[in-house]
Amino acid sequence: MQSYTIGVRMNRKQTVFFFAKAGFSVLAIGLLFRKASLAHVCASIYNARHTPVVLGIFLCLSTIVIAGWRWQRLLGVFGIQIRLRSLVCIAQIGQFFLMFLPGPTGDDLTRMLYISRLTKGRVAEACTSVLIDRMIGLAAVLVLAVLCIPWQWQALSASRASYWLAIGISAVGTAVLLLGLLFFLHRGFFLRNISDWCLQLLPASKIKVELLRINSLVYSHKKNLAQVLSAALFTQVLLCGVFYLAGLAVGIHMPFVLWLGFVPIVLAANAVPITIAGLGVREYLMVLFLGVLAHIEAEQALAASLVAFSMMLANSLLGGLVYILYRPVASTIQLNHKEPGTGN
Repeated sequence: MQSYTIGVRMNRKQTVFFFAKAGFSVLAIGLLFRKASLAHVCASIYNARHTPVVLGIFLCLSTIVIAGWRWQRLLGVFGIQIRLRSLVCIAQIGQFFLMFLPGPTGDDLTRMLYISRLTKGRVAEACTSVLIDRMIGLAAVLVLAVLCIPWQWQALSASRASYWLAIGISAVGTAVLLLGLLFFLHRGFFLRNISDWCLQLLPASKIKVELLRINSLVYSHKKNLAQVLSAALFTQVLLCGVFYLAGLAVGIHMPFVLWLGFVPIVLAANAVPITIAGLGVREYLMVLFLGVLAHIEAEQALAASLVAFSMMLANSLLGGLVYILYRPVASTIQLNHKEPGTGN
């Protein structure tokens, strides 16, 4: 049996990057606690209700199952069929390394490593599926923000910081939404011709030929991509539910629709790798938005953010257990060599 151990080696740049992120997290948390009482935050977390926390962990686990299903659909675009159980296990392991692996390496590279070992001869396509899944996930966050921010615009515009954050996320999200609508609704080949033209500018090589083939496959399987995008949007709604349950756990009683108005902004900001696991950025935005939208005290908002983080941390720790126990089985993999444009 092959060893699937992931070696963790940090070069000088990775070391600097890791400690820079750690320093930024410590600085951000330190500045927040200058405005909030640490004792009150700890008391809120200690007295948190257990039922919402358990439900929140369950929602986190549900997003991993959905992530595995999304990945299976994307691999199907390239004619690669792998059992859902294997993909869910790999996605769970990716969550562990996303949280704990030093340096910029995390979920995506972990998944690429596993899938490249499972798909000998189809590595480029398999790794491309990971990148497409990441782009669709980010697009889903931005689209959800665009759909939800208008409902809370009056409150979000009350603060200069929240106003500009909402403006920035809305602008980028609107551009992504328009491109997505053009991709899925346009029956012609406008976008495909543009992408093909851009790829044709590359120097002649095997990589260029492979990219053109992958581009053709993507445009021939819009149904798969639409399903993946729908699942990604549902995943973001579930993550909003995690924050909602964290709020309930510490006594914040707000309608779920209010959380939909700002949590996508928090999730989008967390995608920027400037801190470790989003620590500091998430807490700052939670204090900002909960204060603006519902006049929640900083201590309670910080407690809700840290409880939400603890739910995600529990999910990531489970990924560490899966990493120790799980070994991919070659018999679970089938590689079907489809020609571009053969459909779903």
